[in-house]
Amino acid sequence: MIAGIDLGGTQVRVALAEDDGEIVHSDKTRTGLLKTPQAMVDWTAAAIHRRLGRKKLRAVAIGAPGPIDTTRGILSNPPNLPGWQNSPLERMLRDALGCPAHLENDANLAGVGEYHRGAGRGSRNMVYITWSTGVGGGLIVNGQLLSGSHGSAGEVGHMIIDPDGPLDGCGQRGCLEVFTGGRQMQAHTGESAAEIFAAAEEGDHEAKAIVDRAAYYMGLALINVTNLIDPDIIVIGGGVTRSWKLVAPTLEQVLRSSPFIRPERRPKIRRAALGDRAGQVGAVEWARLSL
Repeated sequence: MIAGIDLGGTQVRVALAEDDGEIVHSDKTRTGLLKTPQAMVDWTAAAIHRRLGRKKLRAVAIGAPGPIDTTRGILSNPPNLPGWQNSPLERMLRDALGCPAHLENDANLAGVGEYHRGAGRGSRNMVYITWSTGVGGGLIVNGQLLSGSHGSAGEVGHMIIDPDGPLDGCGQRGCLEVFTGGRQMQAHTGESAAEIFAAAEEGDHEAKAIVDRAAYYMGLALINVTNLIDPDIIVIGGGVTRSWKLVAPTLEQVLRSSPFIRPERRPKIRRAALGDRAGQVGAVEWARLSL
């Protein structure tokens, strides 16, 4: 058996699967109830052992919000998990579960999940973008996850779209996330992204203009990643995809507007298929690939 863990700022999800990646059990709890990394590991171990029975756990993988140190297996400084800095999650899970443990960026593993089990199936080169409160991504190049030298490849949300743009929380100006992220939408309007998108769907012209602007900037990002990675498919997940019909036409239009990206190499844009299961599915796949 293998296990996959999706550690988020809101929820922790754990899945137990057969060696072929077929998930047979899944549990979740609110991250806020666990308080500390050790409490998360203890809950995870209890959830796995409760379902494992007499079978042996061969590997576990965990997807966590960055920044992380994949070389040492350490969760470095997650902004949405205060007090979890420099947590050696790989060692803690290995000690608790008695099997090899692997730590990766959560967006990377969501991309792995979509590549193997979701909207990216059949592709060779895929870009995954999660578009919600923030913007993240994962890159699959020639069938392999591209983590980069420091585990930080795929940070599409911090591509600079406008060097004279607003200051982002990362310290750069004009990042994609400043123009498209739900957190920034709320900061500028006083309404949550969900409220803005709902109003746009109901025909509110001001809300529709905000959504269109965000989709336009995301479309520019799709041009950039297409020119950089040359993917077959770009898969977009995250909360914004609940309003897919609002954003998809603009994404397609902006991508088509590039004269450099000829139709024969223009990637397909697909809505993610796994929803909020992508992280745990990807973690299971990452554990399976480690065997």
